[in-house]
Amino acid sequence: MGMPSKSKIFEYWMNWLDKKGIDWGEPCCWACGRFWEDKYDIKKPRATREEIIKNWDNVPLQRCHIVAKQFDGTDEPSNLFLMCRDCHDKAPNTRSVEAFLIWTEKQNWYENFRDEVMKEIKNFGFEDRVEELNEIIANKEIKDKISENLGVHMNQNGKGAQITISTYISALYGYLKEQDKLKVSQEGNNLA
Repeated sequence: MGMPSKSKIFEYWMNWLDKKGIDWGEPCCWACGRFWEDKYDIKKPRATREEIIKNWDNVPLQRCHIVAKQFDGTDEPSNLFLMCRDCHDKAPNTRSVEAFLIWTEKQNWYENFRDEVMKEIKNFGFEDRVEELNEIIANKEIKDKISENLGVHMNQNGKGAQITISTYISALYGYLKEQDKLKVSQEGNNLA
């Protein structure tokens, strides 16, 4: 017997997920909560239980062993958890179901993303300009101008192409430096 489908794993964990407040029709990582807007959501208001279960096969989540294979963990749905790539890479290889579940409880995609963004902002020396960065990002015209400087990066771990956080912050850096030069130039013209 091979690895069960994601829908079989989901079906096994449905009641547990329900108690955790995870919406069956809005798939997400069972650890950090990462989701893909509404790309994989069930959009049919009266979807059947079978349609909801089958939908989980489409979601870009990975099957992760709770008790690691090296500790004789099985491929049974009761020993598999659906997680995003990042959580799967970080998950503990353990003999303890309890330790694994405690670890998953502490994961939070929003916090991880915010921390990564703040790290890159500090790398570029903009920690005192966060409000200004938020205003820039909220301005569609400026956002479009910045997006012209965003390059797609091929991930070296086979995770596909993406625009990295550092790429986005470096584009903001370029924009802010350009604006700072204009401001200095205008101040110089005003003194003349």
